[in-house]
Amino acid sequence: MTVTEDQFRKTLGLFPTGVTIITASQKGGPDIGITISSLTSVSLSPPQILFCLSKHSKTIPVFKASSYFAINILNESQSHLSDGFARHVPMEWEKVNTYRHLETGCLLISDTLGYIICEKGAIYDGEDHEIIIGKVIDLGVISSTLPLIRQRGQYLTTQPIHIEPACELAYQKSGSF
Repeated sequence: MTVTEDQFRKTLGLFPTGVTIITASQKGGPDIGITISSLTSVSLSPPQILFCLSKHSKTIPVFKASSYFAINILNESQSHLSDGFARHVPMEWEKVNTYRHLETGCLLISDTLGYIICEKGAIYDGEDHEIIIGKVIDLGVISSTLPLIRQRGQYLTTQPIHIEPACELAYQKSGSF
């Protein structure tokens, strides 16, 4: 069976993901940022993450040259930032409230849910994408607001669900349903 790009995109679009903007600095050039939702943890000890970036992205050279990058976890009111950094035309930093991470100089976006600072590790070939590994060296929670979620090409947010007390007790005892 042959899987088309459209089938693949639509099926994976069913899976909701958080939305981040990953920033990096380039020597003698402007900071860059790009919207990424292909972010996952790799290991807890040592703490590592990975994200995938299209080989056609104009930001690839900056990520390859940078020693550090910052992951900004967006909240429910930051879809305009996600849209801005998803475009092929760079977002104008003057329109974004930012500050610098003291130890690494990474650019952080104000009022996000939190951030993760990474030292760049390996970069692996993922066919039409690069798989970039980051060693987590700092992180922080900034806000307790709701996260920005993307599913089926739309922005969503989360709401807690109610678990019946009997089900919750069974889960606590067994660790599974």
